[in-house]
Amino acid sequence: MAYDELFHRGVNIIRGENGSGKSTIADFIFYGLGGEFDRWKDAASNCSAVRIEVEAEHSILTLHRAVGSKQEPILVYYGSLEESLDKGIDDWQRVPIRRPSSGLDLSFTQIAFRAAGIPDAPNAANSNITMHQLLRLLYADQQTPPGKLFRFESFDTREIRETVGQLVIGVNGYDLYESLIKLREVKADYAEKDRLYKAAILSLPSPEGLTSVAILNTRLGELNTRKVRITNEIRTVDSIVEEDQAKKFVAERQVMRRRLQKLAGELQGSEQRLSDLEGEQGEINQFIEHLEQQLAALSAAENLSFRLGTIEFQYCPACLKPLSDKQAQHCIVCDEIIDEDKAKSKYFELKVDHELQIRESRQLLTMKAAEVERLESEVRTLRRAYSSTMADFSSRYDVSNSPREAYLAERYKLLGGLEREAEYMEELRATLQRIDELSVQRSTLNDEIALLEAKIKRLEASYMARVAKAMNLVGTIGKRILTKDLKRQEAFENPTAFSINFGDDAMLVDGKMNFAESSNVVLKNTAILSLLLAASYDADFWHPKFLLMDNIEDKGMEEKRSHNYQRILIEESKNAKFPHQIIFTTSMLDPTLEPSGLTVGPHYTRQMKTLANV
Repeated sequence: MAYDELFHRGVNIIRGENGSGKSTIADFIFYGLGGEFDRWKDAASNCSAVRIEVEAEHSILTLHRAVGSKQEPILVYYGSLEESLDKGIDDWQRVPIRRPSSGLDLSFTQIAFRAAGIPDAPNAANSNITMHQLLRLLYADQQTPPGKLFRFESFDTREIRETVGQLVIGVNGYDLYESLIKLREVKADYAEKDRLYKAAILSLPSPEGLTSVAILNTRLGELNTRKVRITNEIRTVDSIVEEDQAKKFVAERQVMRRRLQKLAGELQGSEQRLSDLEGEQGEINQFIEHLEQQLAALSAAENLSFRLGTIEFQYCPACLKPLSDKQAQHCIVCDEIIDEDKAKSKYFELKVDHELQIRESRQLLTMKAAEVERLESEVRTLRRAYSSTMADFSSRYDVSNSPREAYLAERYKLLGGLEREAEYMEELRATLQRIDELSVQRSTLNDEIALLEAKIKRLEASYMARVAKAMNLVGTIGKRILTKDLKRQEAFENPTAFSINFGDDAMLVDGKMNFAESSNVVLKNTAILSLLLAASYDADFWHPKFLLMDNIEDKGMEEKRSHNYQRILIEESKNAKFPHQIIFTTSMLDPTLEPSGLTVGPHYTRQMKTLANV
């Protein structure tokens, strides 16, 4: 066995020279408690495993972890280390460091959190807060810059730091987070149900007033009554239709035939007028297009004439003889007077005439379009009337040579229509039932949204109140500790505010966060110590009340200042209300603490290191 020491409640001091292995023991404690660590020194890599007994709020656990990778699983024994020595492998529970993706098996974090009374993430999606992440706020090592609150690691996020900080000070961010996620899901579900509900409502034939299952049942009852009546009329046709109705049957057929002929003539006339109008529209469009082309040509000709000006001829274009000089503003060929203003006026007259013809043609086209629209409506109406009359004529007279056959044909037609309407009503019933179901679901979801929103408001109010109370206590303790420091940093002598920002990974004194390196060490240690001490006074903290400090004299800390801080730490620990444990390493122990009973193991040297026989 390379190292075997008993630690106690309160302050535990591992002392020794530089290079004697104190940091190695701190790394082993961090690793044994679930830290993700693999930067083993030579001596440490020769060890096979680390075994630690942990006293938690609800249980005593013994943890056994083989020296290996960051994700090396842990063996858990529910009892003391002494009891575990003679237990077989079946008495140990092997658990992974992080929660498995299946979410079915427990992880070490879940076991450790439950033993310590810390709420665990309710689902795998929010399980990135592991024991390792919590230990980053409990272990101050020498590799992390002193200006950082959390132990350094490459892959770190603000969200993780804030969640760990909230957990430590007693804010159950899981409930709020889960409620916000649930509210988003319920609102999305409500939006979908509302969309389906509105779509179903729009699909209803609103003019018919069929907006409920009760109204639909009434309509179906009326249809069934009519079907029974028509069926009875078909069964008793011989008693209804008499022989003297034959003449009436023939007369009615002639009337309907003449009506069909009249409708056909009217439809043919309207269609012909519509065709003629559409042809006229085409001709007018062509004429407008021609006028627009002519107008563009006139504008181009006028522009070209203006740019070219008067063409000067020295020879007659007909006989090629030299031309004599003419007077100005006279044509050199025909000797006529050239009037440029008259030419411009002519161009203007022609353009105005074309524009007027275009305007009149477009007005005529608008009138024709209105007439076409009226005729199209008239043709549609005539076609519907003709089609309906033809169908009625065919059903009553084409296949009927007697009043009896016509009567039956008409009744069977009515019965078929009623059957189709009944089928439609049954389809409509399913839609209405679906609407009723969606209405109930919308109402239920709306109630759930209201409850969730009220819950979130309560949680947010509780969250803010808890954060304010916890951080006020941490700030008070932090200021008290800083004022006890030796007068090496002016900002520490009488601070008005001490605060911690988990998300920014920072500690601030009166809003400032950058001091001398040795003062940054004091500030870092004060921050993590204040969190532990606050948890030792306020039972609502979920801090494990454990602290591991391997940097108490880091960054050129002078011996006198280190001794003073050691005494501050011990004094604060003695005054704490609840049980806790602080382990710190030092190479310059205050001599007055040697006989205090707070030291663990001997004073280590390079010849007598912490790891023996490795």
